[in-house]
Amino acid sequence: MKYAVKFIKLDKQQKGRHFMYRLCKEVSQKPTELMSFNSTAVRASTIRQDTDPIEDQYMVSIFCSTHNQRKYIRTCLDSLVNQKTSFKYEIIVKDDASTDGQQEIIKQYAENYPDKIMPLLLETNHFELGLDHVVAEKFLKISRGKYIAICEGDDFWTDENKLQIQVDFMETHPECSLCGHAAYYANEDGTLRHDKYFRHIDESRYLSTEELIEKWMLATNSVMFRKSVKMGAVTIPYQEKCIYGDYATLIYFSLKGKVYFLNKLMSAYRVLSLGSLSQTSRGNANLAKERILELVNMLDRIDAYTSGKYSTSVNKFKNELLFLLYLSLNDSEELRKYSHLWHNYGVKVAINYILCVYFNGFYTALHRWGWGSWTFFTQIIP
Repeated sequence: MKYAVKFIKLDKQQKGRHFMYRLCKEVSQKPTELMSFNSTAVRASTIRQDTDPIEDQYMVSIFCSTHNQRKYIRTCLDSLVNQKTSFKYEIIVKDDASTDGQQEIIKQYAENYPDKIMPLLLETNHFELGLDHVVAEKFLKISRGKYIAICEGDDFWTDENKLQIQVDFMETHPECSLCGHAAYYANEDGTLRHDKYFRHIDESRYLSTEELIEKWMLATNSVMFRKSVKMGAVTIPYQEKCIYGDYATLIYFSLKGKVYFLNKLMSAYRVLSLGSLSQTSRGNANLAKERILELVNMLDRIDAYTSGKYSTSVNKFKNELLFLLYLSLNDSEELRKYSHLWHNYGVKVAINYILCVYFNGFYTALHRWGWGSWTFFTQIIP
């Protein structure tokens, strides 16, 4: 049985354009509309209209997607609600059917910050069903911000002025479709690392499409983009079933406008947090291979979508992905096809490459004993 969301208006508050809705189930004949929310009454709102009074307009809508991240969600939400801004913003928190009690925490925050937080509590895990795009469409419909910012439930922001800084830049640079900034890496316990940062350049400047294809240039939790551009393609045309939608989005926005990098550390990317893509891929060779090969397939679709304009950059990133994937999988035969790349990385990769290609029997035995790594590709995919 398939379900779609049905919004039923319950009550209207006296101030602003806030409404109360109950999210409930109804049978749908369209599989792509499958959406099952918790039936608890939660606050939602109308789409922002340009004719709304200025004081009722929201400048930014923050999308926080989370699943079974009870351990981290308070840190995330605290960093979002404590932003200092001269404008109104909202936080839409989508819980993808968590089973660890996280939904109760989100409800508490919604009660404490009714003018900022709107919870979307799903009863069915849409990521597992490949229906994240349905949630994205619903988010865009109910969001009121001129700009969209993103922070997943295991990450957090470190600068209380982050939103203000980015909005100020976007408001004065109408040619910019998306901007991002440098980010910290954080350990699983949330402590910030200072040995390396999520940034590939040391200056604030515009990024080319070629750069965005060849390297994962921006942390997802650093991104802010224009909602008007995203409304032109709610589903990225070349993404299909690839789970790396954040990478696909960066490239899409570079094709529709300019992308700017602010060289300022204002957020933290938590490394190997429980339930994250990187954590679930670690130690699962088949899953890792499936995900990387689908990313490679998406790169082919990007090449076709752009009529081969960025073929050089596409092939460069594809080759790096395949080199590190086959090294991770101890596939010496496939690895030899990319032998020209081994010197581009550090000593650890070089040693593993030599052992894999020239001493594969010994290397295979080392793998059985637990030596080596299945995740070399995480050097280029966060």
